[in-house]
Amino acid sequence: MNERVMQFRIGMFVIVAGLVLTMLIVWFGESPSLLRDHTYITVRYDEAPGVAEGIPVRKSGIRVGEVTAIAFDERPNQPDGVLVTLSIDRKYHIKEGSVPRISRSLIGDVSIDLLPGTGPGRLKTSDSPQTAPVVEGVVAPDPSKALAAATQAFEKVGGTLQSIDEAATGIAQVTKSAERLNTFLATWNTAGQRVTAAADGIDRFIRANETDFQPAVSNLREVSAKLNTTLDPATQESLKTGIRQFSAAAGKLSTSLDNAAPLFRDLGAPVTALPQTDFGQTVRRLNRISSDLNLLTQTLRAPDGRLNTEGSLQKFVTRNDLFDNMNRMAVSGAYAFDGIKPILAAFRVFAEKISKDPSAIAKGALQR
Repeated sequence: MNERVMQFRIGMFVIVAGLVLTMLIVWFGESPSLLRDHTYITVRYDEAPGVAEGIPVRKSGIRVGEVTAIAFDERPNQPDGVLVTLSIDRKYHIKEGSVPRISRSLIGDVSIDLLPGTGPGRLKTSDSPQTAPVVEGVVAPDPSKALAAATQAFEKVGGTLQSIDEAATGIAQVTKSAERLNTFLATWNTAGQRVTAAADGIDRFIRANETDFQPAVSNLREVSAKLNTTLDPATQESLKTGIRQFSAAAGKLSTSLDNAAPLFRDLGAPVTALPQTDFGQTVRRLNRISSDLNLLTQTLRAPDGRLNTEGSLQKFVTRNDLFDNMNRMAVSGAYAFDGIKPILAAFRVFAEKISKDPSAIAKGALQR
């Protein structure tokens, strides 16, 4: 076998393999779109959640096409929306009036279902996506949102069932309490009978003393008339004036008590508290003075209650020699101050001269 024959066989093998691969793609790929005869239709949606190119288009559960293009609705004088172009196999006959609906499963798969139409003819389509007629589509409810709403509804139903259970429990308790209702009604009947008997007794008492009640009522009327006569306008005005003055005095007294409240707080406060008023500070100082005097008297007083003669202050008061020494020291101090006075006077004169003429010190030194 020469090289030329080998190259021919390899070329034929490659061609046959390519044809087989093409046939496999056609048959097992369910006829790619390039090999199918399609018609096109454009669907307008207010929103198209989850829709993308390649999404299947089904009719009665059978795939009849797919989504080929998605764009915003930018047509003049039209509301905002989404235009979805559908590619439908020409071999499927879609009735007029079919509505494309976007469906979404619980796991998130999105597809477009053609709802059955009721028209007599076929749905208008086009051989080109650019000239495809526009129809209105609908969006099916999202199952996840419906599931969430159902969950909330079940929660509300659970609360309602709990309320019904509580109401049933309350009714059961009322049923148990109904056994005591007869006793309550019997007690109420007895109380009513007693009230009736008391009313009968009052009625008999009034009838028996009816002759006495009329003079008493007449006397009461006369007293009221005399009271009205006594309280003439001038007396009433005087009484009103007295009441107003009393009210004003009570108000002033209340104000004075409010102003004196800090003083009362200082007087009632413990010893360790700091007074906030001048009188409280004065009382605090008096307390300290009395405390100091108490300490002094305790120092001067012996345990038997008499004057303590062993203390320094007591010895100074009771011993004459200590007192005489203090007197002599005072006299000696007076003499010493008398001797210092001329010196202080001379020093004062010297200071006055120096203050008037500081150069006098230098002059005296030069003269010497």
